[in-house]
Amino acid sequence: MERTIYVAAGVAAVVPALESYSSISSPRHAGEESLRVAEGTGWTAVRLPDRVHPWQLHNLAVWLLDVPGVGKQVVAESAASAMNRRYSLVPDPKVAEWLCGWDEAGDGWTVNVPNNEIARPDVAPVSTSIAAPGGFSGWRTIIVRMEDPGREMNPALEATVKTRRDLARRQRGVPIDLANV
Repeated sequence: MERTIYVAAGVAAVVPALESYSSISSPRHAGEESLRVAEGTGWTAVRLPDRVHPWQLHNLAVWLLDVPGVGKQVVAESAASAMNRRYSLVPDPKVAEWLCGWDEAGDGWTVNVPNNEIARPDVAPVSTSIAAPGGFSGWRTIIVRMEDPGREMNPALEATVKTRRDLARRQRGVPIDLANV
């Protein structure tokens, strides 16, 4: 299964962010992973190994939002698996550290990344036609330390709540207004 993050920046900006990501991982709960990186027209693709937990895809995508000049132009894409359809997620326009998007059947997804809590098939406040860029070449391997969240952290990406509003209610201590969602 292919999991890829697309970042609206060149490789020269993305690789230092990947190296920085390695530094935040706990030596006790992390391992080195071989990520593949390639550049296209104005974008960089970062492919994760099949064995990584879906949370690692989502967490790294949120981390890469801090690459200089990216703004909110990051797409996390996962190929279909035995448990889920192919899906594409982008930064949630309403809530920091959430990703949202759609799967290939048109079901909406919202992921609270820090906790890997998921609302689906709820309406996501982004376009239903999230398109990942293409035309990548010059693939190379980058070794990155990635935190292992543990296999008990919702590995099947099952919905943990029914709606985005429920997800917001579960996020303690953070005032969130989703009245217009």
